[in-house]
Amino acid sequence: MRRFIFNILIFTAFAVVSCVKEDFCEEGGLTGGESWVLLDFGAQESREIVTRATVSKRNESQIYNFYIFGFDSRSSKITGLYFDTSNQKTSKSEVENATGNCWYVSNAASDDGTTSGTVRFKTSNGEGLKFYMITNLDADMVRISSDLLAHNIHTESDLQGFNVYLNQRIVNRNGYFQMTGKLSDVKVNGSLNSTTPELTKINGTMSLRRVDAKIRFIFKTGSRPDENGQVIKSFEAKQWKVVNVPRTAYLLGYGQRGIATSAGADFVSVDPAVAPSEYSEYAKDFFDTEFVNFEEFTSSTQSEFSFYMLENRQVPKKAPKSWQDRSRSVKTAEGKNGACDVSYVLNGVPYERSMRLYEYANDFSTYVVVTGRVEMDLVNDKAGQVLGGDVQYIIHLGNWSADIDNSEGNMGDGKDSYAGFDNFNTERNTSYTYTVTVNGVNSIRVEVESSQSGDSSDVVEKQPGASGAITIAKEDIILCDSHYISKTINFRLTNFFEGKTFDKDHCIVDRLTWSVKTPFGEGEPYKKDGMDIPDGLDYQWVHFRLNKKDSDGNFSTRRRKFCNRTFETKGVLQSASDNKEGDGSDGLAGYHNDGIMNISQLVDYIGSQVDKYLESPDASEFDHRDSPSEAKLTFTVFIDEYYYEKNPITNEMSPDLWKRFVNAEDRKLHILCSSDTSLDGESRSTGSVITIQQHAIQSIYNTDPSYTDLQTAWGTETKDEFEGFSTYWSSTASQSRGNTDNNNGLYNTCKEWGLSSGSSTTFNSVQKWENYMQFEVDNDMPQLSSGYSYLRYSCMNRNRDNNGDGVIDRDEVRWYMASVNQLIGIVVGKGLLSSATQLYNRTPEQQKSDKDEDWLQHVISSTCFGSDSNDPTMLWAEEALSTSRTNIDWQHIKKASVRCVRNLGYVDGNADETYRIDKMPQDYIQMEKLSNGNYLFTTTHLNSQALRYYTSRELTYADELSVENRLYKKFEVYKSKSSVSTTRFSGYNKSVTESVANGNGNPYCPEGYRTPSQVELCIMRYYMGNDGPGSGSVSRTKWSFGQEGDKNKGTSVLGATKIGFMQNGDNITVTDADVTSVRCVRDIRVN
Repeated sequence: MRRFIFNILIFTAFAVVSCVKEDFCEEGGLTGGESWVLLDFGAQESREIVTRATVSKRNESQIYNFYIFGFDSRSSKITGLYFDTSNQKTSKSEVENATGNCWYVSNAASDDGTTSGTVRFKTSNGEGLKFYMITNLDADMVRISSDLLAHNIHTESDLQGFNVYLNQRIVNRNGYFQMTGKLSDVKVNGSLNSTTPELTKINGTMSLRRVDAKIRFIFKTGSRPDENGQVIKSFEAKQWKVVNVPRTAYLLGYGQRGIATSAGADFVSVDPAVAPSEYSEYAKDFFDTEFVNFEEFTSSTQSEFSFYMLENRQVPKKAPKSWQDRSRSVKTAEGKNGACDVSYVLNGVPYERSMRLYEYANDFSTYVVVTGRVEMDLVNDKAGQVLGGDVQYIIHLGNWSADIDNSEGNMGDGKDSYAGFDNFNTERNTSYTYTVTVNGVNSIRVEVESSQSGDSSDVVEKQPGASGAITIAKEDIILCDSHYISKTINFRLTNFFEGKTFDKDHCIVDRLTWSVKTPFGEGEPYKKDGMDIPDGLDYQWVHFRLNKKDSDGNFSTRRRKFCNRTFETKGVLQSASDNKEGDGSDGLAGYHNDGIMNISQLVDYIGSQVDKYLESPDASEFDHRDSPSEAKLTFTVFIDEYYYEKNPITNEMSPDLWKRFVNAEDRKLHILCSSDTSLDGESRSTGSVITIQQHAIQSIYNTDPSYTDLQTAWGTETKDEFEGFSTYWSSTASQSRGNTDNNNGLYNTCKEWGLSSGSSTTFNSVQKWENYMQFEVDNDMPQLSSGYSYLRYSCMNRNRDNNGDGVIDRDEVRWYMASVNQLIGIVVGKGLLSSATQLYNRTPEQQKSDKDEDWLQHVISSTCFGSDSNDPTMLWAEEALSTSRTNIDWQHIKKASVRCVRNLGYVDGNADETYRIDKMPQDYIQMEKLSNGNYLFTTTHLNSQALRYYTSRELTYADELSVENRLYKKFEVYKSKSSVSTTRFSGYNKSVTESVANGNGNPYCPEGYRTPSQVELCIMRYYMGNDGPGSGSVSRTKWSFGQEGDKNKGTSVLGATKIGFMQNGDNITVTDADVTSVRCVRDIRVN
């Protein structure tokens, strides 16, 4: 596989401050008496690029409070003072002229600005004094407080040995960055006899350094050919996770503690000689994040993510001999990658995890794991013409560099060179940028191909951190969504012979088999008496049906109807009327019953037809029999929805079985294939004629099996692949069909499809599939009949006539058009969903376009707007949660889409789909009105990856795509709204930002409460009814495309001044309108 390329840019460090009041004594360089001291401080300047999971340089530099310590030359504490808003002044001159302890700070007002300040405090006179500052004491993220410091720090050694713990196992931050600073050899020389201590101005500035490091990864699709001259077509970055994130660190850095070494002096430093059997003792102080999606796509060929972490500077086991050794695993005697299991109890909660063991890197050094998909069109490659690979990269962090040769004509990585590859350190107050260029998968292919001897000494592991499942198909790799799919496929005769000689000696069909991989297992059948035995395999989700033939005996390209008749061969020719469809129409004539085959039957059938062709071409079912290079068998493949009502292996029923397969990896079926696996078991190369790869249903719900409060849910398709219909329905005349439910999309959809009328909950099984659908069409033709090719019916073609009788039965309506609250849920869960699944999924290039049809994206719900069914509620996806009616006269609305969803679990206790249409799965939001008039929202039904961190602070002013615009596990809404006057959206948020920067908190909300985010505002609007925020209510969320966003479209494109999100009437919208109120909220901490 092609090696990815790293370019590491290490930017300048940050800064930190603190202060504390302590008793003093006339020793250790003290000269007696006290003096007032003036000390300047500031956060170090750094160049930063902001992504959605990190905050701006401005927010990383804010100082809200600090603690200051003073020590004499014998390290005894002489000063320990805490400074916060209670003694904060508004200017430096006020501090200089004050008579008590006080401070002033000018926080950076922009990313180009700097943070600086001055503190005045009383301390002992003396020489050789040392002062330390610790800023932003905040218990939300880190276990640190003024009381904790005051009670634990008595000497300089106490401070140097003091460690902090993360209070949340996350790699995000809330804008309160701990920083530390130190000034040494300070002289304070006030008068001994003066009754009024003199003022000493300390020379120099206390430079503050952040405790955190900031990590940024940029992934690019390369263009350099691999060793075989093949060039990558695309790389889709999918997910990332961080392994071995430190949970604790010394408060002070190496230099501030007087440590000269570059590694091995962390608060938790694991000796590389420690045996893995002892790792549980150390594992409690590290954690792994969950896999999360890439958050930033700057172009179609570039994607990014970023995070924060405490420093980690473990000593490696031994120095790598090359860059490739950095992520080389320890190998077992069998050639597998070494691993060990660790377990521990933390705060009463048991944890278990598996740790990978490395040959060179310390097993507790931090690394990231990145997954993605590579696609290539192969040129003159005997293996096939289409390559698809689901790949994984392990990248250890550290400070190293690369010299990459991308000169014209160079192929492969043989001329690349690396320096500093023995460095695995991640240092505090440092911003690292790793640029990774993916050029292909050849290294994975080489590793797999070299593993087939079974001898580990033969294995060529060119890129130890790379692994994956590579598929090379001779015909096609069919990528499909999670709902029902039908597609015409071909099996050409040439795929079953080596070379161009069509005889038994060159026939390879008997060497080929099939293999499958799903959440319930993987493998291929074993042979017994020449027959495939598929025991223990989940394979009954794909079926095949022979296509019809034209008058010349050639197969039609049109798809077939589905039938539930199992394929059987017949000794007598069956006519088309003998093989009727379930609806009574003629089927396909032949020596069979025109039924459907499973994969095992298909492979046997193809093998028999190849054998017949060798005996006599006319005896086979191949078309174009006079031309072997054109001869083929054509089938319609029917792919089931990616849903299981029971375990396909054990047949066991379970109401929460859906938690096992939603959000899972793609399930795959390789048809007529041969496969090889690397000796370590982590890479696999499969050559097939055709591979079917199906995406799992995506759900925003909590899939933790131990979370038993949740038994039912709903899930969504990956995307609307049929987007492009221009209108909802052929008529815009007002009409009421009863689709009024904000939550139940199934109920609404049945009303819209004429399957239930009025307010009835009865399903009418009288409609015919053929009224709406045309099944026998080419692959590129929509299956909706011409009179129904509108958005209103778009989700119908995600379903199937499963019993083949032509009647739309209740249990055949599984996929339906999402209600408005379900669309909102998809936005609420965006932190979990891939970029393709999110409602706004325009490419970076489209987002930059000034053409409305390129960058705008509107999604129509099944919920009518008011009472007009022909004018449903529409969500403006580019604004995340803004809504309106559909039939509006704005010129820039050119087209829209829908999103199809289905219910999960035993709704109303039913294992199948026969429940009444008014029954719903559990909601993703739970609301309770408290006795004091407040409202409590609980969001633990949502997947944890869709939620953000806890904060007791005002949210950072951020856009709709940021982490700040997610929900916490619980939030409380104040019982009444707070009035706001004479300010617009921009003015309101500017005043809140300035007030918070000055240490005064939110000036509009009750103490402890804050401004809601756009998502919180929307949830209140749709769940609290008439007691909700109301028109004119403001949020803390700006619009990424607005005048203050990083993708500013300008008023020339937007046609108005649009800045951030408010409620306008019943809709959430983007505006800079007058603010009349704020409905304040606060997080309620959940352990």
